[in-house]
Amino acid sequence: MLFSYFLCLLTSMKAESLDFKRNEFFENVWNHSVDEFQESFDERRSLNNEEISFLKSLVESANTCDSDEAFGASIKDLVKKQPVFLALLLQLIGLTRNKIITDLKAVSMSEKRKESFPGKFESLCSSEKGWDLAGPYLAKKSLKVFKGLNKNNISSAAQSLNQATWSGWIRQERAKRSGHEGESRLANVLYECGIPFVPTERIDNPLCKDIQINKVSFDLVVPDPKSPRVVFKATVHTSNIGQYGESKDHLEIDEARRMIDSSYSTSKKPVLCALIDGIGFTSNRAGLDGVLSKSDVFCQFNTIWKAFVVCAYFLNINGYIKMTLVEKEKHSDFLKSFNFFDKVITEDISVSFKRKIRAGSVEILL
Repeated sequence: MLFSYFLCLLTSMKAESLDFKRNEFFENVWNHSVDEFQESFDERRSLNNEEISFLKSLVESANTCDSDEAFGASIKDLVKKQPVFLALLLQLIGLTRNKIITDLKAVSMSEKRKESFPGKFESLCSSEKGWDLAGPYLAKKSLKVFKGLNKNNISSAAQSLNQATWSGWIRQERAKRSGHEGESRLANVLYECGIPFVPTERIDNPLCKDIQINKVSFDLVVPDPKSPRVVFKATVHTSNIGQYGESKDHLEIDEARRMIDSSYSTSKKPVLCALIDGIGFTSNRAGLDGVLSKSDVFCQFNTIWKAFVVCAYFLNINGYIKMTLVEKEKHSDFLKSFNFFDKVITEDISVSFKRKIRAGSVEILL
């Protein structure tokens, strides 16, 4: 079977030129602007009564305190009562979780302070030395936003500030989560199909550690790193990737390619599968071309079913996929490479299946 596979794969790779692969990629680019996962980041919930009350007290202090130090002390007293409000304050004055820490570290170093500094903003309230710097820093930033507002008419203004600043506050978290959305969706599809893989934590925690094979990292390995049959690299870009992203994507897939080619005999080489998607790849195509040319197979959110087909071939998993006749013909070379062309259903049939799993544009039937 393995010899037959590699012969078919070689034929398929010749047929699927880089132009062919590139065209397929652009036909299936993820529209993140209407994706449920992405939309979950876009709208901030309304502020509750406790948060509004906190902001009223903050506005009152901003308009009555006679110095940054006094206002900083007032902020600390307010935040200490409910430390969760510090995150809200940072959001509304346009800061991020990391910026306040890097800014204060810079101040600490410039003043040649030797004491240690909190590594996370949540720890500032409980650090007397940390608040010596954080209090005046937050006071100056907060005065620009809150001084002059009327505490008795803060509700509508606060709700507007809440929505206006949310995208900036969530940007880092959004980028981190979006960057790992590929392996998360892939893990869940493989899990639903009963395909063994590691790390299984990817199902619930897409940010868990990668799997190492000969010092090279992979997002998912099927079935395990001791006898890998399919190894996955997943990369998603929803914005301009720039020069760094271009080089990183290409270099990582090239590193995996060279390790596989040098470490395994032809019959035991795992298939290198790339899950790549996102409009960011359109801004600089060198990274895209590198991934497409170095991987054996690639898939996207819309064609994530291809990962199932590859894994099913090696693990002898019996199943079918339902797609349109047009899609079947479009992917015929790929399907034939993995003996799946005759397992594609293009019309309604009376046969019942135990499970139907949505995988991109098709249904997997098991």
